[in-house]
Amino acid sequence: MNGLRCPKCGLVNLLSAKSCHRCGHEFSETDASAEVSVPAQETFQARNLNDPEAGSGPVDSETGRKTFFWYKIYCGVMLALYAVVTILGVVIAVFSGEAATVQEQEEALITGIVYAVIGPILGLIYLIALFLPRKPYNWIYGIVMIGIGLTSCCFWPATIPLLIFWLKPETKAYLGRT
Repeated sequence: MNGLRCPKCGLVNLLSAKSCHRCGHEFSETDASAEVSVPAQETFQARNLNDPEAGSGPVDSETGRKTFFWYKIYCGVMLALYAVVTILGVVIAVFSGEAATVQEQEEALITGIVYAVIGPILGLIYLIALFLPRKPYNWIYGIVMIGIGLTSCCFWPATIPLLIFWLKPETKAYLGRT
């Protein structure tokens, strides 16, 4: 006997389980009919530790390692770009009073404020991306960061190849995503 079949939902739990993992039914000491002998793969908690597809964690690969490295470089470049945008926004807003007409002054002030607000927000997002660990959720965060870069055709030479490699199964496995 290597498992306990729940009388309510039929899920095979480990023999040491105090309650059913699916429905929460409490197993009693006197309920011997719940004990069953089944292959280990059929129990709820069974995991194959040698199978990377079973979610056992990140798998090291050269393609994944290189893609993640270039992703970090990309995030650093974007962080620097948005730092420049922030500084440029402040400079434009400060010197907006030197424009020739009132309309140009207002346009410069609004442009400067927009740059000074958007720059730090996007810069922070890319700064966070630089320090995120090699976890499955970072694959999703990364695809969003690459997608933001795809909104500018100036970054297409970098973001399109990065996206192609980011979508490869080796990169997903490197980040622990199956």
